[in-house]
Amino acid sequence: MDPFSFGLLADIQYADRPMRMGRYYRNALGKTRQCMDKFNGMSVDFCVHLGDLIDWPDQPDKGREALAAIMPVMREFRGPMYYLLGNHDVDSVPSAELAAWFEMPGGQTWYSFDHKGVHFVALDCNFNAQGVPYRPEANKWDECYLPHPQLRWLEADLAAAQSDVVVLMVHALLDDLEDPHVIKNAPEVRRILENCNKSVVVLQGHMHTGHESVKNGIGYHTLRSIVDGRTRTCYWVVEVGPGGITAAVYDSTRNNGRPTRRVLLEYE
Repeated sequence: MDPFSFGLLADIQYADRPMRMGRYYRNALGKTRQCMDKFNGMSVDFCVHLGDLIDWPDQPDKGREALAAIMPVMREFRGPMYYLLGNHDVDSVPSAELAAWFEMPGGQTWYSFDHKGVHFVALDCNFNAQGVPYRPEANKWDECYLPHPQLRWLEADLAAAQSDVVVLMVHALLDDLEDPHVIKNAPEVRRILENCNKSVVVLQGHMHTGHESVKNGIGYHTLRSIVDGRTRTCYWVVEVGPGGITAAVYDSTRNNGRPTRRVLLEYE
């Protein structure tokens, strides 16, 4: 396995609207540009945004305006950028349209790819219990599921993956805790991960304060958001090597902005 690194950030939630609940929507544009500059300076191989790029509830025209403003900033990164869908994304613009904006592989909102001996999986949790895609008028933000076709796809994808190392990425949480940010059928997903006979780490967004837990040997790591705070930025540089995966966690409000180290996954 050749060592490499990739950039990671979550919950930008850009919108041209006033601050609410500590979320500085307009400021997210400049903070995102800072992150892209940092990633370019560190020469990471690619970047991933874990969902909620925009936030204009039930106003698709405003959502498209927000996309038109934030996407050029995201494209300042000089490398591949992978996107996941978050609840605020699909609350603003239909998922099929977002898949085109984000150039998702095959136009599919869940997908996988391989990079230098590691298998990456991106999931879409924006469905209700019946497997119907999120619609603002019919769904609640805290009732999200992975539909059965996606679960079957995930099981088959992991079985076919040639790598023994898997980085699974999803917007809402798969942790084993009682919290509205957790995917409702998370136990089903965790069983698939625990039974796939591979080394797995899970990277998540959605819970703006950040979170981490371990369940049956699998680490679940949640990033802090970009949108919260007037000037605070938070992003990760994930480093993959022959012995494991670690993250340099950059948070401008902690440790005087110097990165802290976090072990995400160890393997032989």
